[in-house]
Amino acid sequence: MHTRPTSDGASPWLLLCCMAITFAAGPSVAAAAPAPPAALVFAGSGANLAITRLLAQAFVRTYPDVAIEVPASIGSTGGIQAAADGSVAVGLVSRPLKEQEKALGLALRPYARSAIVFGAHPTVVDDGLTFDELLGIYRGTKTRWRDGREIVVLTRQPTDSGIEALELKIPGFREVYAESQKAKRWITLYTDQDMNQTLVKTPYAIGLLDLGIIQSEHLTVKPLRINGVAPTEQSVLNGTYPLVKRLAFVYREAMLAPTAKAFLDFVRSRAAQQILRTHNYQPAE
Repeated sequence: MHTRPTSDGASPWLLLCCMAITFAAGPSVAAAAPAPPAALVFAGSGANLAITRLLAQAFVRTYPDVAIEVPASIGSTGGIQAAADGSVAVGLVSRPLKEQEKALGLALRPYARSAIVFGAHPTVVDDGLTFDELLGIYRGTKTRWRDGREIVVLTRQPTDSGIEALELKIPGFREVYAESQKAKRWITLYTDQDMNQTLVKTPYAIGLLDLGIIQSEHLTVKPLRINGVAPTEQSVLNGTYPLVKRLAFVYREAMLAPTAKAFLDFVRSRAAQQILRTHNYQPAE
């Protein structure tokens, strides 16, 4: 079949084919959109997860183009290492940096304080413990609650920030705890989330967790008084409640993305500090 050339010498059939190709390609080109920016990843200590997620949710309501992911716990040590090698935008820590970690050149920004509490399952009738009673529980010499029910002890591993704080604050706890671990006397749980879930569903149990987690994760757990002092905002601020930990962000200053910096600045805002207080965390000074 022959086609008649157009005035410029081009075949009409060829023109139609070119137009078809143009129209076919047009919508695909128009539909192509820039890939969304990668999410900021904040990872580390399980003690930080719930409150960091709440702060992130509030932040993205103001900055909807920013995505923040807070994965499951990798521990303070994991968060520090991930921040050091650039695997995450910000590491989450619930203990002071160790000497070798200080040499990594990370910036440390404290943002909250939380009471460390011995939480009890609602079936426990006691409302408080003394340091001496806690030592007796870990030794295995105090085995029953006031109503005669057997105490079920849930504890954390030696590297947990809460355990490290108890070793500093309670005279004799380090030795008693080490002996109890050697004897494998109690159930040891390795993440905050495992502790929380196990404590909630274990009658007559006692476990170690942060006061802020009880509120932010809506746990049916009763915080016990320590030496007669309840863990309250006032007792944390004036130092009468003895067990407190500090939560912080760690990051490489030179690698910090502008959006991550905006989040860190937001955490110091009045709105963010209200979120902290509402969930039983005290803003860091």
